[in-house]
Amino acid sequence: MLGKIRLIIWLFILLLVAYFVAMNTTTVSINLVPGYQTVPMPLSIIIIFSTIIGAILALILTIGDWIKFKLEINKLNKQLQNCEKEKQLLIQKESTQNQVDSKSNV
Repeated sequence: MLGKIRLIIWLFILLLVAYFVAMNTTTVSINLVPGYQTVPMPLSIIIIFSTIIGAILALILTIGDWIKFKLEINKLNKQLQNCEKEKQLLIQKESTQNQVDSKSNV
């Protein structure tokens, strides 16, 4: 069911993009640096291309945080494993101490 809902949402987004492209067919040139203009292209293509470049840049900028979080998770998992081992050792030590105490009381 979730797959069908996603398909409907993507089709709706595709329909909106197609409408956007149809409404923005005016050709424009972009001045990237003084004295240099791009080849005239439809405004919709330029806006969509700019959006894609912005999304890629945002993704690149978030990769650093993602790596930092992954390293922190690995560090915490190692600490958790060490604590679990220490807990097991303490339980074993306590049980052997109780056995020794019970034998000495007899």
